[in-house]
Amino acid sequence: MKSLRFLAAEGFIRSGPAALENLSCVSFNLYPIIFKACYLHEQAVLLRGLVQMWPLPDLNLQRLLGKTVDCELDLTSRTCKLCLTAILTGLKEYVLSPPRIYAKSLRVVDLTALKDVEHQACPCQSTLGRWARTQLLTKMCYETVVAMQASNVPQSVFETSVDVRLNGFITGRNYEQVAQVFLLSSYCPLKLRFVAFRADSLTLKQLFYVLRLADPEAMSKLEVVHNVPLEAVHLEVLLSRVEFPKLQSLTLPAGALDVRRLGLDDEDLLATIGNLLAQLSRLTELLVGFSTLTGHLRKLLSPLNTSLQCLELANCCLNRVDMTYLSNSLHSEALVRLDISGHNIFVSFPTCFHKLLSRCSDTLTSLALEECDIKDEHMDTFANALACCQALEELKLLGNPLTSTALRRLFSMLSAGFPKLKYIELPVPRDCYPEDVTYPLDDAVLLGYDKDLFQEVRAQLMGILDGAGRGSVEVCTPLMGAYDPDITETGNELGVSILKSFNSVVGSFIGTVTDVNKRRSQTQTDN
Repeated sequence: MKSLRFLAAEGFIRSGPAALENLSCVSFNLYPIIFKACYLHEQAVLLRGLVQMWPLPDLNLQRLLGKTVDCELDLTSRTCKLCLTAILTGLKEYVLSPPRIYAKSLRVVDLTALKDVEHQACPCQSTLGRWARTQLLTKMCYETVVAMQASNVPQSVFETSVDVRLNGFITGRNYEQVAQVFLLSSYCPLKLRFVAFRADSLTLKQLFYVLRLADPEAMSKLEVVHNVPLEAVHLEVLLSRVEFPKLQSLTLPAGALDVRRLGLDDEDLLATIGNLLAQLSRLTELLVGFSTLTGHLRKLLSPLNTSLQCLELANCCLNRVDMTYLSNSLHSEALVRLDISGHNIFVSFPTCFHKLLSRCSDTLTSLALEECDIKDEHMDTFANALACCQALEELKLLGNPLTSTALRRLFSMLSAGFPKLKYIELPVPRDCYPEDVTYPLDDAVLLGYDKDLFQEVRAQLMGILDGAGRGSVEVCTPLMGAYDPDITETGNELGVSILKSFNSVVGSFIGTVTDVNKRRSQTQTDN
């Protein structure tokens, strides 16, 4: 629904070149509604001019592009390359231009509301992802500093200071440019602020250096992922030397915490890290998937002073001791999102699992149980444990050997309750695969299922939901992984980094074998 004001704004932006000329006649309180109309219809030239003349103290994309009384459309998931380039270019021109109709009052630009999604609704269908936004914004900052060296720059440039908040993404490809902009921050009117910081394909030296430059005191989210060789000893150094007073969410790369690598001198390292995490007084999300924590979960989590709301422990090799602790901890009463994929829950700790779900039943909205070897014989126990989680919105069950019969029973239960359920990741039924396959499925057989039978079963399951008036629930089977915008955007760089690491390991192995052969030959010669 659009108000008459918004319809009038749409009419204004369609008036051609005259709209840009008439901006100087527009009242300052109409700039936000014209901004959204320009973004909706991809009027990039007018959008750029609008930002260049921005008369208000803040430019917040959540307030400008989110649902408003004048236009209920939420445009924050439209990461339109054309429009975002226009906004950031207009921002640079705002800084470098003298005041026009209104005095320069812009102090904060907030881009953090942008959400990267798989299917873009913007007409141009061209996106500017998180990495590309970081790259473009740092380029604008650098060009601003360069332009300030000219002799004809107006004095207002040196009196302007604008905080630009965004969710930054740094990899080896843009590291140099980002680090350089942070170093020049005191000279640049555009002050880059990373509210969320994602690092991938960086060396430890690069990670530590750029983190110190990036104002970690203002960060609320830190993601160190994939090809960053961060381990427990490095994490201890990071947390002890860099302060994150506002950090709410921490993601560590696979294998960062591995108790198998700890020597006798490192027995208390996880407890030390736990104490350092306790100093993060706002921490509510911890994602440590694919770490090996067997028997050590208490050391890591018990020192925390705040209850975790999001906890990812996928493939962490947890045992009964770990789950006993978790199901009795204060964290269990606050969990909103939980991922314990990769654990044989009904063989290793069925009672603890039931208790854990019962304790977080009032708060839990997302539950991931992928590759947990849940079979038909476990359905009674699983249904009893799940029944108390009526606030559930997401359920992920990929990779479990459930037959179509068990899945029909599960969907019947879900459709009869769970009023907030919106999303289900459905496993391919066990009876769609050849009888001789074993779980967990390897890549060679993952896609070798009976497609026709699968579609038949899926239609039956959707029919169960439709029959209960729950047809709006999204059901999908992302066998190759759910869409990840960050990996999609930087996948080529990640692949090259992994290949280089593999070649390095192979090279070291070959070098070691060669050295052994040389020593062996020398020994035989000496004898």
